Amino acid sequence: MWILSVLIVAIASNGALSMNIAPLVERNLANTILKSSRSMETNSPRNVQCFSVYLPQINEATNKYEAAYTQCLDTASNATKAVEDEVAGDRATVTQQAGGICALYQSCSQKESSLDFFECYNESAGSAVTTSYDIQTLSKNRWQYVNSRYQVIAYQQQNCTDTCADAYVKETTALYAALDACLAGGGFVTPSTTSAPAPETTEGYTTEFSTTTPEIPTPPPGF
Repeated sequence: MWILSVLIVAIASNGALSMNIAPLVERNLANTILKSSRSMETNSPRNVQCFSVYLPQINEATNKYEAAYTQCLDTASNATKAVEDEVAGDRATVTQQAGGICALYQSCSQKESSLDFFECYNESAGSAVTTSYDIQTLSKNRWQYVNSRYQVIAYQQQNCTDTCADAYVKETTALYAALDACLAGGGFVTPSTTSAPAPETTEGYTTEFSTTTPEIPTPPPGF
């Protein structure tokens, strides 16, 4: 019953993982459940000890990954907001210029005399040509700038989350392999892990996801 409870906790903790690595984690967990159920009758005490050693480390790796993944998303969100703040003044300028053109035409629509009506629109259209060109020039320039910045942010976010996912998969794969070996009677071992890439900083992005596995305690005699 205890093993079933901790497995349920492990399943629940994996529910918040990103969709790109969830299938692998679920497959590793399913394999572990299958192997533990086969040896439950004969090796129940050992299974309890195995899970008590490795599950906390697996959960810690999951929490660490979720925090790093969330940081990637938050950094991208902040970068996007910074771009929006940067061009807020240009948006206000375009809005004001467009509003001025609309106001000119709106005033012409109020003319009762057809002579005044068409004269007003003729003059307003001439005045609007220059303003419309200014709006087009500024809008095209800012659109190209914002589009390029958004593409960089999207690339950096993807690179950040991929780095986190790669480190998480390597760490949990090693931990599940060690857990499987323990359930099979191979003893308690410290899984060898591959260090995550060095922190990468690019325009505000800092990705750091350590895959160092804590030293596993020595099991008590009899296991």
